[in-house]
Amino acid sequence: MIGSASAPASSANLGPGFDTLGLALSLRCDATAEESDSMTLTEDGSTKRLDEDDMIARAIRLAVDKPMHVNLVNAVPRARGLGSSSAVAAAVAGAALKAIGSNDGAARVYEIVTELEGHADNAAATVFGGFVAVAEGGIKRLDLHPTLLPVAGIPIEALRTDEARAALPPSVSLAAAARSLSRLAFLIEGLSAGSADILSHAAGDELHEGPRAALSPVTGDLIEAAMNAGALHACWSGAGPTALAFTTSENRGRVIGAMGGVLGVTGEVLALNVDYDGLV
Repeated sequence: MIGSASAPASSANLGPGFDTLGLALSLRCDATAEESDSMTLTEDGSTKRLDEDDMIARAIRLAVDKPMHVNLVNAVPRARGLGSSSAVAAAVAGAALKAIGSNDGAARVYEIVTELEGHADNAAATVFGGFVAVAEGGIKRLDLHPTLLPVAGIPIEALRTDEARAALPPSVSLAAAARSLSRLAFLIEGLSAGSADILSHAAGDELHEGPRAALSPVTGDLIEAAMNAGALHACWSGAGPTALAFTTSENRGRVIGAMGGVLGVTGEVLALNVDYDGLV
């Protein structure tokens, strides 16, 4: 039996929501899986055997603990801060479970993706869709005002998550932590209300965006360009280098043009929708 599943891209953090907030976006990874004599993957027209430590093989083992052949079609840019690894893991685990007729659903896939990723923000968004907050043992769907439209500025040059993580300081001051909590409160309320005034108090981040700034200066340039063009909020998408801007129908075109002016031929700007379906 062949199982199939699809999972969306996601943007984590959204500025001050470090390792806490996630937003599912309308780029998808599609996977099919069927039982096989060995762990193999077909992608982009070529087939290879998977090493035991490959993330796809690990996702399959956690899901069904038997070898599978996977066919993958992934529209989520890799190593760009758009949750590609979470989308792949969710789609593959979901497809493998369906291939054996398992009744385990989204909750089990969420556990698998969280275990593989080590943190739950991207996992919750890609599995459950929408705008979510996570805490140890808990997931909460948050409100996003319907007038807010995401725009992603995606540089060509990748930034590995482990490299971005390594740039973070081992500790922060109490003052920086307090400022971050304040920004987070304004971010959640501002995204719910669709208010530029409220969101103006959520701008910037000292926990991860500041320490990572030197790794991808273009990300900061994209954020600045988006805000100057009228975006209500702009931030690093996950660990970067993608920048995510929240726009309205009135200013979306200007923001796209401004971010495109920063990237030129060294990246692309995508007008995206929020994905509320999650894993299907």
